[in-house]
Amino acid sequence: MRITFSEPTDPAGSDVAVLDTSGARKDSGQVRSATDEGNTLAVSVPALPEGGYLVSWTARSAVDGHETKGAFAFAIGNAPLPSIPDIGPSAPPPAPLELAGRALSFAGIAAVLGVAFFALFIRPPAGDERRRERALVTAGGVLLVAGSALLLVSYGTGVPGRLLVFLALRALAGLVAIAAVWLPGRLLGAETRREIVAFAGLGAGLWATLVSHAAATGDPRYVALDFIHVVAISIWSGGVVALLLLAIPAASDVRALGATVWRFSLTALVCVAVILTTGTLQAFDRLVLVEDLYETPYGLALLAKIVMLVLLVALGALNLLAWGPRLRAGIAAKAGLVRGAIGETGLFAAVLIATAFLTALAPPAQASAAAFDETQRAEGLRIELLIPTTNPGRNRYVVRVTQGLTPVTGAEKVSLRFTMVEHDMGEQELDTTQRAPGEYVAEGSPTAMFGTWKVQTIVRLPGRLDVRALFTVPISNTGGQAAQVVALPPYNLVVFADPSQPQAGAPIAINVVLIDAKGDPVQGKRVTATFSGPAAQPPIDAKEDPATLGPGRYRVDVPSLDAGRWKVTLAVSGAGSGTYTLDVAR
Repeated sequence: MRITFSEPTDPAGSDVAVLDTSGARKDSGQVRSATDEGNTLAVSVPALPEGGYLVSWTARSAVDGHETKGAFAFAIGNAPLPSIPDIGPSAPPPAPLELAGRALSFAGIAAVLGVAFFALFIRPPAGDERRRERALVTAGGVLLVAGSALLLVSYGTGVPGRLLVFLALRALAGLVAIAAVWLPGRLLGAETRREIVAFAGLGAGLWATLVSHAAATGDPRYVALDFIHVVAISIWSGGVVALLLLAIPAASDVRALGATVWRFSLTALVCVAVILTTGTLQAFDRLVLVEDLYETPYGLALLAKIVMLVLLVALGALNLLAWGPRLRAGIAAKAGLVRGAIGETGLFAAVLIATAFLTALAPPAQASAAAFDETQRAEGLRIELLIPTTNPGRNRYVVRVTQGLTPVTGAEKVSLRFTMVEHDMGEQELDTTQRAPGEYVAEGSPTAMFGTWKVQTIVRLPGRLDVRALFTVPISNTGGQAAQVVALPPYNLVVFADPSQPQAGAPIAINVVLIDAKGDPVQGKRVTATFSGPAAQPPIDAKEDPATLGPGRYRVDVPSLDAGRWKVTLAVSGAGSGTYTLDVAR
C-alpha cells in the first residue's frame, strides 16, 4: 500500500493502517519511505481475500512536523466498499505551545539580526550603549533558544530528524550570538562581534525558513522569497528596538539623532518594499481566493499582519517626514520620536504573534489532503469541492459550504451533477447528506471514465434560489499508466488497466469503455483480447455486465502477466480490432 504526498514525510511519526470490515488491521504495521518514489509512504500487505477494506492514514511532515490525516476505501473482487468514517479535519489546529515557540523564535531572530544590523550600518553604539547592546543581543539569543525548546516540546517524541536538526541549529545560532557579545574584548573587536551576531541572525532566519510552508513546497523560489521576507522584517523590527533603547537614550545632540533617524528611515523604507513584494508573491501561492483573507483562519492572520504593517508604515512615515526633519533642524522632537518608537515596538510584537499563527496554520491552498480541492464563491457563499482521488471509479465527494467563517447548516438540498466534456455520457446526479456543520458528503461512481468532468454543485437554502458553482475535474491516472483511446471506426475504445501500474504475477483487469461517434455507450458487443508479449498468453473474452460495470463497459480479467511490454489486440464484433499497449512492472 503506497500513499504519495505533496512534501517529504517522516515515517517514524506517520501511520498507514489497512483495516477489514471488522476493524482488524491487515498490514504489517511497519511504515517506511518508498525508495523508488519521492514523498511516498509504504506499508506491506499480505495476500488479501475478497472483501472491502479501509485505509486510514496519518502523515507527519518531515519539513515542519505538521500532521495531516485521511482515509479511503477499496474493494477486492465483487465486494461492497466499507463506509469511510468521519475522522475530523485533515490538519488539527496548532497547539498554544507551538504558537509560543514560533513567536519567541521570530522575536529572537529580530532582536539578534536587527540590533546587529543597526550597530553595523546605522549607528555604532559607544560607551554605555555597548552594555545595552549586549543585553539586547543576549535577550535575542535566549529567545531563540527558548523558542526552539518550546517547539521541540510541542512536537513531542518522534520529532522528524530534519526538523530536529534545524531547531538545534536555530538554538545554536542564539548561543553563538550570546557568546560573541560576552567574550573578552581582547579576543574580539566590536566590529567583529557584530558581524558574528549578524551572521548568527541570518543563520537563524535561514533555519526558520527551511522548516516553513515555503520549504514544504519544494520550490527554491518560494524558499528564497520567505528567507528575504524574514530578513527584511527582522532588520526593520529589531532596528526599531535598537533605535528606542540604544540611540535615543544616548542622544545628546538632536541634530545627530535626526541624522540617525534619517538613515534608519531609509533602511525601513527598503524593508517595507521588500516585505510587500515578497509577501504578495507568497500570498498568490498560498491563497485560493481574495476572500480567503477574511473567510479562513490563515487569511485572517494574514489580514491582521497586513493591517499592522500599514499602521507601522504610518508611524514610520512620522519619523521620516515629521520627527526626523525637526531633529535635523535642531527642533526638540525627541518625545514624539519616543512615543512613535514605543508604538512601533508594540505593533511589531503583535506582528510576530500573527506570524506565529501564519506559520502554524495550513494555507488555504495547502489545507486539505484531497487530490482535487477547489473553492469558488457564488452569491455570497463559499463552496469548496474536495475529492480524495482523481482515479476513475467509486469515489467520495465532499462539499463544504460556508458564509464568511460560518458553516452553512440545514440546507434543504446539496447535490452534484456530473457531465463529461469529451463524450456525451448523459447527466448523473448525486445527493449529499450533511456529515458535519457546513460539510455535505456523497459517495458513488459517476466519474467512472478517464476524461474531463464538469461537476455542478447545487445548494438549496430555505427561502433562496438555488446557488450553483461549476467545477472542472480531471479524472486521470496519477500513479501509473494513463488511459488510451483506441480508434475503431465507427467506435472508440477508452482502455485503462486496474491497477494502473500492473505488477508481474498479480491479477490485472483491463477496462474497455466502448462508445460510438456521438459518445454514447455501445452495449451487446463481443470484445476479445489477444496478447503478444514476453510470454504466451491465451486470448480472453471480455465480460459485460451493465448492472455492475455500467453501460458500454467491458472488463478483461487477466490472472497474471510476466513483466515487460505487452500489446493487447482488442477485437470488437462487427467492427475490427485495435491495439492497446500495457507495461507490466516487476
